[in-house]
Parts: sequence; C-alpha cells; structure tokens
Amino acid sequence: MSKKYHIYLETTEWDEPNQPNHVYVFLEQPKNRTAKCMGYVRAGTKELFKFNKPYTLDLKGRTFEALTS
Repeated sequence: MSKKYHIYLETTEWDEPNQPNHVYVFLEQPKNRTAKCMGYVRAGTKELFKFNKPYTLDLKGRTFEALTS
C-alpha cells in the first residue's frame, strides 16, 4: 500500500530579501496551523531531502501553492 504525498511550492513573501522558498512534500494537505512534512527540495535544486521521521511544520504566516492534488 503506497502513501499519497502532497507536494507544495511555498509562495511566502518574506520580509528579508533573497529568502528562498522551497518545495515541500507533506503527508497531509496543509490546511490549519501545522502539517506533517516528510521532506523538501531546496530552491534551485532537484534533490529531495527526507526527514528521518515526519516533521511538524508551522504554517503561520506562510503561503503555499499545490503542485499535486
């Protein structure tokens, strides 16, 4: 049985200049204050960095655009 992952591009407008937005892989759709993240792809790269266990990402003040449904 395979898990369905949700892939989102962060679109947050940061106060600091040159703050990159990454692509995040969530185990669930981010909808409230937090979401479980299993990894991310750094801006400007194609390599997935996977966490050893799901990381709870604080979404306060952050915006995302779905790359998968």
